[in-house]
Amino acid sequence: MRAFLEAAFGPKELETIDEAFQNWLDAHRVPKGSPEAELAAAIIITLYREGHDTLPALEAAMSKHRGLSDLAE
Repeated sequence: MRAFLEAAFGPKELETIDEAFQNWLDAHRVPKGSPEAELAAAIIITLYREGHDTLPALEAAMSKHRGLSDLAE
């Protein structure tokens, strides 16, 4: 659990997270400054910290995440 909470993000990690986040926003037409976008960002960062640390793995985990599905509706 400690590694999860203390994960540091460098430029490569932030780029992966940002690309996944932007793709999700675009696909679901969610405005970047909206409460839904803020919650989606938190979920995406959590998924990355859980080990989905490549863009394909992160997007696959995102597609299965119930919370992100609910936000997109």
